[in-house]
Amino acid sequence: NEDWIHANFTDPEQRTEQNKQALKTSDQLVEELQAAEILVIASPIYNFSVPAVLKAWIDQVARARVTFRYTENGPEGLLKAKKAYLVMASGGVPLGSEVDYASTYLNQVMNFLGIHDVTVVDAGSLIQDTETLTQKVADLVS
Repeated sequence: NEDWIHANFTDPEQRTEQNKQALKTSDQLVEELQAAEILVIASPIYNFSVPAVLKAWIDQVARARVTFRYTENGPEGLLKAKKAYLVMASGGVPLGSEVDYASTYLNQVMNFLGIHDVTVVDAGSLIQDTETLTQKVADLVS
């Protein structure tokens, strides 16, 4: 909303208590992300893209001067030395196909934030077998 945008673009030293409250949830999500060594995002593919709640999370954590910065060479992600697993499930869009906008979008977001070690896990065929999917993700993370 307008309060969040205003607070986000206000210099941190100039932020009022109202600004800080507007950014409170975003700040908490960014702190969690900064503290994590490994990030696991499990997402279905909805209408060729990601669910609205995942997009909302991305909008809260993609913050200039916090998780990325602008340089003379373009944007630079500030979340270095992290590993991301994108566990994707779809009822009809094959991962890696020309209509798979979701996993390519999430990979782009990770790279934009500085997370370049990204593994995409195709969970579509495992959707009914949660034990196999859980083991597959555990094997990747270990």
